[in-house]
Amino acid sequence: MKNKLLFFSLTLIALVVFSLVVTAQEPVKIGIVSPKSGNYADHGEMERIGMYLAVEDFGGKVLGRPIELIEVDSETNPDIASRRTKTLIEAQDVKFFLGAVSSSVGIAVGSVCHELGSIYICTNANSDTITGVDANKHTFRVPPNMAILVRGAAKYVAENLGKKWYFVTHDYSWGWSGTEWGRKMLDKVGAVEVGEVKIPMNTRDMSSYLLQLVNSGADVACVTVGGFDGIALYNQMGEFGIFDKMKVWWTLADYPDSYAIPPEQRGRYGMMEIYWKATPELIEFSKRIHDKYPGAIANVTETNSYHGWLGMKALLTAIEKAGTTDVDSVIKSLEGLIICDNKQPDPTYIRPWDHQFIDTMFFGHDIPGAEGDDITEVLFTAPCKDFARTMTENPIDLTK
Repeated sequence: MKNKLLFFSLTLIALVVFSLVVTAQEPVKIGIVSPKSGNYADHGEMERIGMYLAVEDFGGKVLGRPIELIEVDSETNPDIASRRTKTLIEAQDVKFFLGAVSSSVGIAVGSVCHELGSIYICTNANSDTITGVDANKHTFRVPPNMAILVRGAAKYVAENLGKKWYFVTHDYSWGWSGTEWGRKMLDKVGAVEVGEVKIPMNTRDMSSYLLQLVNSGADVACVTVGGFDGIALYNQMGEFGIFDKMKVWWTLADYPDSYAIPPEQRGRYGMMEIYWKATPELIEFSKRIHDKYPGAIANVTETNSYHGWLGMKALLTAIEKAGTTDVDSVIKSLEGLIICDNKQPDPTYIRPWDHQFIDTMFFGHDIPGAEGDDITEVLFTAPCKDFARTMTENPIDLTK
């Protein structure tokens, strides 16, 4: 009897040890739902670069297990992105996801992850609703939302650029957010609205919209248009001489857009989520991007690559802190996480109650005619916490 019990005990121990060894060798799968095609394909390329660099920083492992990144193309399409996310969860048991760029895609992916119990870190989408009415327990958002970006710039714009504002709105959730917050700030900064035009996604000929803008009598064009549509708009504004007629304020300005424009046609003002020369660490990160990915569309750290890196770093840090890949445990590790080694002037703080990352933003001006990488002057730096919505303004609490 004793021999049988001993045999059983040894067998059980062997099975447990074998199970632990197998688990330790199994990869931690992370789904990357990022645009390789569609309006935000160039931004998607940069966010994926940042994610891979973050994995490299961790030596390709977390909890002693190899990290496996599984990429799918969102095609900048919410239906396609949600379907491919669901497939990864159901067919490959993927528990962790990053990516987006398009806010509509981010909302869709976040909804699927919440329904099926995976974690989603939205790396480059700014619509207020992601950490507002569409917020859920399983979704976290890296970049500042439009409330932060617009409120942070509005006073400067009114006092220095002009008080008659004409809104140029990308006609989907992100664009609506930018214009909505611009309108909310009118009375607060003493500005007035003189009109609006809505630009559908995947529009390349902007001539009819620009004619309306020219005839509006505006001092300032308040633009919330992004991706290849944003590049087309920016380029054609230069061709139409818009920058000689009024000031142009991009509520969210991305470096890839600026590099795509001939130097003599640049001239917009805009709030930036990152500035590559803000710290020595960001300058070094730019060099790393350039050396490892010499064909990338931007030679320096920009919004998408930085937030891809930060989102991945936050996820891997939280997994290590939790000591497990259990989803609920990792969520608790993410909530309230402070990342000091984030390369920014201020640490990154993940608010527990709405899952919004909070750090720093920069307001700048693209210098007409500037060559090379140093094409934007920063006019001021602002901590996001000073402009983020309060719980009273955004009454949700995801910790309950």
